[in-house]
Amino acid sequence: HDSHPQHSSMNFVFLNQYYPPDAAPTGIMLARVVQEMTKAGHEVTVICAKGGYASRDANDQEDGKAEQLEEGGLSALRVLRVGATSFGRGTFLGKLVDYVSFYLGVVWALARLPQQPDKIVALTTPPYLSILARIFSKMHGCGHSHWVMDLYPDVMVAHGMLKSNGLLHKLLAALTRWGFGGQRCSTVLSLGPDMAKRVAGYLGPEEKSPWVPLWSGSESAEAKQEHVMALRKSRGWKDDELIVMYSGNMGLGHLFDEVLLAASDAENSGETSRFVFFGGGKRRAEVEAYVKAHPGAPLELYDYVNAEDLDAHLASADVHLVSLRPEWDGTMVPSKLQGVFAAGRPVIFIGSEESSIGQWVSQSGAGWLVTPGDVDALKAAIAEAAQAGECDRRGGLARSYGMEYFSGNENACRVADLITNGSEH
Repeated sequence: HDSHPQHSSMNFVFLNQYYPPDAAPTGIMLARVVQEMTKAGHEVTVICAKGGYASRDANDQEDGKAEQLEEGGLSALRVLRVGATSFGRGTFLGKLVDYVSFYLGVVWALARLPQQPDKIVALTTPPYLSILARIFSKMHGCGHSHWVMDLYPDVMVAHGMLKSNGLLHKLLAALTRWGFGGQRCSTVLSLGPDMAKRVAGYLGPEEKSPWVPLWSGSESAEAKQEHVMALRKSRGWKDDELIVMYSGNMGLGHLFDEVLLAASDAENSGETSRFVFFGGGKRRAEVEAYVKAHPGAPLELYDYVNAEDLDAHLASADVHLVSLRPEWDGTMVPSKLQGVFAAGRPVIFIGSEESSIGQWVSQSGAGWLVTPGDVDALKAAIAEAAQAGECDRRGGLARSYGMEYFSGNENACRVADLITNGSEH
């Protein structure tokens, strides 16, 4: 990429629990930014955990491996996979043990760095890596920066784990403020305008958080139409049906009641709409129970799709459903919209218009905004989507907006530049 400013080579250390071949999105996004930084001539060390999403064997093959990137010439990447448990995300206790063991591994690795870094950069998996970044930046006499993917303790309040303004909340908020603070902190980067506003509450009165949207995990060309049609046919979807799809994590921050009610109403209306859910998560069981309780409704539930089918899968829908509870606004910015826009499909967003997703859908004209709880508005949006040519028109706007604002090449480069050069903090 040609937009890198000219600067001397620097040594960066990144902290994140996951890194490829782990399939976690945070690691995949980080790898793209690391690629830009090494291409610019910097040396990068990534401290991550063994295990994780990928198999332990796959991770062991990369343990401590230094890679020479041909494009960068003088640049190098070193991946340090520290010993940590890998109970996974199935239980709270298992996840907590994974976090604690990873913290200990990071401390050990940061204390034994072979050379002094210029900057330690913390992501937010697990939470509060910012604390270690600030402590060890002082020890090594270097700067620290932060790329916020999930904002704590705000996520915990939205999750219902903490009471807002309670004693524990105030303590954790103070830790977040401390981690992001200090003269050595050059930037605290966030993912969207609503998150930037929340992050600014942890910074000084004159300080701001720059934001750069995430991007689609796929930079491939548009899915081939024959692949798309083959998928639709294999799933028994008819050409004259409007396929309304929810694809991805079915988590606690998402809204499903409106969609399920609209689908059950469609059962008796004679409409040719089909509501399909793909994915998993803590609320999948609720969707599954509703599907079983309404066998005549045009509702279908599937598992996650294979990565090689993802582009065609997203394009196989006529319109996508995206939702986020307003209390979660700014605590995270889901990247589902980016993949849908890259597929050239419109979105019905159930959430607040002040959220990042709400703003992007409104600005792009590539979908519909539905206030949470307004089933009639959702049904009206679906009816409009069913009109001839409407999904194609809005899908074209989605693709154009995504190419301009959600480009992996552009946005990864912007993140790399902000981390490298800092910002007004």
